[in-house]
Amino acid sequence: MVGRRSLAGMQPTVEDLAERVRARGLPEAVVTIATRGGEVVHPDLEYRAQAVGGPSWSVIGHSARADLVPLWTCGTTTLFSTGDGTFLEWDAEEDEPSRTFPDFPATVRSLLTDLYEDELDDDALRTIGELLLAPHQVNAALRPEDR
Repeated sequence: MVGRRSLAGMQPTVEDLAERVRARGLPEAVVTIATRGGEVVHPDLEYRAQAVGGPSWSVIGHSARADLVPLWTCGTTTLFSTGDGTFLEWDAEEDEPSRTFPDFPATVRSLLTDLYEDELDDDALRTIGELLLAPHQVNAALRPEDR
């Protein structure tokens, strides 16, 4: 892994990333996804929630948004936590984010909708929701988004 570096255009250490995710008050499962990959949390997250990599840091560098904390990637698209409490889905090949979510449960709902569209079974969807959200937030997140 890379050594300790500034976040300005370079990849921080795994420990630095974990600290930044924890500072946002997100579940420990999100720390694991960001640093080790979704498959460590649940095997069905292998593709949709990969560990943070180079494209994520590229977005931060090009956007000059020091408030962005990458949480997971899918291909060249990264989910970021922002300093104002919102969440952004941003493809490294684009100049602007493609989607903005008002809160973390909305991001999980989007992820669960992707997995639903991938034809993941209901039990697996519920398990993933329970790993990422508080119990009272899971049922709402299991309702697929209208796309």
